[in-house]
Amino acid sequence: MTIAKELEKQRSVKAKRLLKDENIYFKAEEFWLNKKGCPIGTVPIRRLTQEQLQNAKDASLSMANKSLAEDIIDVHPQLYGDSRTRLYSHWTVNGGQKTGCYNNICPGFVQLDTEVPIDYAFPKISRPMYDDEELLIQIYKDQDYYLYIQSMFSIGFWPETMFNELRNGSQVVRYGGQAFTPAGQQYSPPMGNGNFQDGNPHTTCHMRQVLYGVGYNTEVQPDESLVQTHQSRCYHEGSQHNAHDDYWDYNFLFGGGGFC
Repeated sequence: MTIAKELEKQRSVKAKRLLKDENIYFKAEEFWLNKKGCPIGTVPIRRLTQEQLQNAKDASLSMANKSLAEDIIDVHPQLYGDSRTRLYSHWTVNGGQKTGCYNNICPGFVQLDTEVPIDYAFPKISRPMYDDEELLIQIYKDQDYYLYIQSMFSIGFWPETMFNELRNGSQVVRYGGQAFTPAGQQYSPPMGNGNFQDGNPHTTCHMRQVLYGVGYNTEVQPDESLVQTHQSRCYHEGSQHNAHDDYWDYNFLFGGGGFC
């Protein structure tokens, strides 16, 4: 399918869903001066300075995975000059040594949505004990690897040809939090909301209804006996279990204050 046809298909599907659901997370008027986004056939791509490009390259080199495509909700002051929570993507096929980057800084991730850029800054974030803001994120394998949010916005895709090692599937699926300490800084940054209280999802960053794909168009919950967790003196994981209740299902808490 060509990108032009995919854009038109997405515009049609989104318009129908918006008629049914007025209470969606993203609204164009919250982000764009023209209240609409980009015209059909064009997509938003941010201009970056040379310094921002170098900072993004340094962060990409810290990724240790051999081959991956991932979606991240992150704060990256070096890249964007602020502390806003944004949507990110990252890919590499050799642990970031020669390939890969954040977002669409280098050829790889193909932006499709005309309203939601890959580095979208969220207008609302959770406040412990007050407001829980959630976002449904999916990486869906069709011919290529598509990134969806809220089951409505196809932000873009990574072409299948980029990941030859994944043609027959992957042996490992990773989910959770990660933190990056820029060169020259002594202390690690917070993860999640910077607070970790095991057993309390209303004060601690969490994921729920975690699923992964098996075969064609089949999603399953993680097998708890196969899950491996990793903790450190700075960051923690807790309450990892399957509630089997159609709300939490497989879920866990993660985060920490950093500064160590």
